[in-house]
Amino acid sequence: MPVNPKYERGSNNWEKRGRYEVFLDKADTIYAANYLLGYFNSQMDAGHLMRLQKEEHLKLKNLWDNYQNPFLNETTITDGNIGVNVYFAGSPNDGRKKQPPYIDLSELTSSHVTGGGWQCTDFLVTLAKDHTEIKFITDKEPPFDEYVLGFIRLDSGLLNNKPLQMYLGQTKLEPDFVNRHIVTGKMLVPTQPFGRLFRGGKLIALLALSNELREFFNKKYDRNVVVFYTTSLYGSSKESSQYEQLDRYLKFIGKTEGKFPLRMKEPQKKNLIGWLDKRGVSQYYFKFSGTAKADKSYKELRTYINHCLMKNASDPTVKQLRKVYYENIINERITEKKRCYVSSYGMEDWMDNLINQEFIINEEYNLSSLFNYWKKKVFQKKDWSMRQTIKELPIKMETELLDKQLKDSSFNQVR
Repeated sequence: MPVNPKYERGSNNWEKRGRYEVFLDKADTIYAANYLLGYFNSQMDAGHLMRLQKEEHLKLKNLWDNYQNPFLNETTITDGNIGVNVYFAGSPNDGRKKQPPYIDLSELTSSHVTGGGWQCTDFLVTLAKDHTEIKFITDKEPPFDEYVLGFIRLDSGLLNNKPLQMYLGQTKLEPDFVNRHIVTGKMLVPTQPFGRLFRGGKLIALLALSNELREFFNKKYDRNVVVFYTTSLYGSSKESSQYEQLDRYLKFIGKTEGKFPLRMKEPQKKNLIGWLDKRGVSQYYFKFSGTAKADKSYKELRTYINHCLMKNASDPTVKQLRKVYYENIINERITEKKRCYVSSYGMEDWMDNLINQEFIINEEYNLSSLFNYWKKKVFQKKDWSMRQTIKELPIKMETELLDKQLKDSSFNQVR
């Protein structure tokens, strides 16, 4: 059992006390370290871990079995004469007991674990039933009688990585600058099989960096966004991404340097924190608010266990365990490199719209222009390897859900 805690995180004494005065005894230290090591199994690569995390997440959200899609579940695309609706769907709230219907569908579509965050704003893209254009709808909830084509989630998360810093010419990205001038494509995900058959990921990406969504985000949060930024979901685990061949609109600026560490997620993190709390190590050590609170919580957890290993290092078993823990957990063995992409909304230099008093609108980035560009590439020019698919029109699509796919061991999640 640990020494009784004298301080709570957030009190005046938190920084003065040398970070921790509370530590686990030898037996509990060994258990906690092995719990974390077991989660990041030595035989596991990043793709495998992300798959297991997704399975656990769906089970935690009660989405592993018997989900019924409330939206139109199937549709047929006969030709390129189609229309699209882009709905403002709301702002995600991870603590809300009852989530909007689109949230569950997005969880069963995206192969990574999604979450809310600072100024997160969601948009739902659907196949229109009554027109062949593109409409941006902000005053009406997405209707259930339309087929969902994909999800867009934008936010103002602070993102420090080398490619973005080099592109902006800044050695460090300050929160005030990021929150004011950068919008992040946090989730740009097409439903399947639309993504696979019709290059739906490219359509979702194009719509996300439109003038209309940028202006909506600006007005909602009183921002002056001049740079759109996103990363590929898989970097080291996959050779390509949905953003490739979009260099006319999205510029590839490099890969993150070496480490994009994967974190422990729920329910395992919550279970470990609860176990520590029962041993007198307050759960409030590991609770944060604001931006990236889940990442901060995990980092504090792993640092605390490392602290306990150091305190008990006189024991030969703990001493050896500490070496293994450092190599695998502190040194972050399981990581992903990410491909980074940016858009300056058609400006040659991203600073142009900071220097000018008014944002210079490039009409190529209007929703209608971006939608027509995608339609022309897919249905008329048959680019992006679309020739065979177009020959097979009409094509009936039925929404594919991850709860069923992940139960198939042959299913390749890294897609």
